[in-house]
Amino acid sequence: MAQTSAPKILVVDDEKSVREITQAFLTLNGYAVTTAENGKEAFDELLNNHYDVVITDMQMPLMGGMELLEKISQMTSNIITILLTGTTVTPSAVSGKPFAHLSKPFSHNQLIHLVQKGLQTSTVAAQR
Repeated sequence: MAQTSAPKILVVDDEKSVREITQAFLTLNGYAVTTAENGKEAFDELLNNHYDVVITDMQMPLMGGMELLEKISQMTSNIITILLTGTTVTPSAVSGKPFAHLSKPFSHNQLIHLVQKGLQTSTVAAQR
């Protein structure tokens, strides 16, 4: 029987503690996790590696989450994106159209739920 690899997730946040805690939690839940501290670093990573999910903060230096989502949407449509924000965001205000947005502070269970839901949605769409 073929073994499937763990879904790959890229966590992007300029706060080191958020990156590290989120990476540890997602790894414990069976995901392969890489981190980046801003959108520019994340975009460079996306150009060189495949990811199933990108979880990004909205406000970051060099390149914020909104610009990163826009670049991802131009690259491919099969990456699930989750936008983390410290402010209230209306979905229509986000041009890159994230799969979901999550307000800080968030529980890691909320994040896992969104990741699982996104991956299920992506799998269903790929089977069509």
